[in-house]
Amino acid sequence: MEAAAGYTRVLVAYDGSPSGEDALAMAQRLRDPGQGALVLACVVPGRAWHLGGRSSPSESDTEAMLAEARTALPAGIPAALRAPSAASPARGMTELAEREHADLVAIGSAKGAADGRIGLARTAGRLLHGAPCAVAVAPPGLRETGPFHHVGVALDDSPEAAAALAAAFAIARRDGSAMTLYAALEKVVDRREEDTRRLRLELQERLDRAADAAPEGVNPGTVLLHGAAGPAIAAACDGAVDLLVVGSRGYGPLQRALLGSVSEELIARARHPVLVIPRQPAHPA
Repeated sequence: MEAAAGYTRVLVAYDGSPSGEDALAMAQRLRDPGQGALVLACVVPGRAWHLGGRSSPSESDTEAMLAEARTALPAGIPAALRAPSAASPARGMTELAEREHADLVAIGSAKGAADGRIGLARTAGRLLHGAPCAVAVAPPGLRETGPFHHVGVALDDSPEAAAALAAAFAIARRDGSAMTLYAALEKVVDRREEDTRRLRLELQERLDRAADAAPEGVNPGTVLLHGAAGPAIAAACDGAVDLLVVGSRGYGPLQRALLGSVSEELIARARHPVLVIPRQPAHPA
């Protein structure tokens, strides 16, 4: 079955900060333009001892802040407001994603991220590991809301990579964007030369098969890199793509993603949004 053109129920972690604005802008780019709705959410801490003596915003203040953000949205984008109380923001957002049947959670970068790269705060990191659906992370200061121009996909031989590929195909077809498929062959000192040649050929064939599966209107390029997957793919994507899609294993999007920490490394090195697709999202994109 062909993937839809975007996400229909997007939960946005919004707290009025620049990071929240980044997440909101990215959510507008990833939502289905015809049927996509947003849920603007800010978790109200449920236990005062989490705040280190600082006062927390009241639920009414939080709802007023969310309502103001909703009025600034372009006409025609439906948006619900949620201000759940929870012991931690990560738990609150994860439980809310389940209750709302969200197919995507959009979050921003940590404060103080360097060089325009994504920084993962503790809350965002826990959300990435626990969310029941796809998760998109926005880099700091990127407020573009228009179509994507160049979509990249990090591929390995897993079923999760196939889910990421399908999501990326749908976005590229919708936006008419360029698309590049990336794979990396890690260097191993004691690997025989003939084995390296065989693995290189297998990887290139895998890339070619994936490119051949593209829907009409999408013409992906392929790039076979040499080196550790995280640094190699991140370097190749930097300044080239404006969205990177990666697959992951397990319940949460970063459970053993791309053979371990590769997805986390791709996020930490990115100046562009990163979309993490679990094997079986609640509602496939």
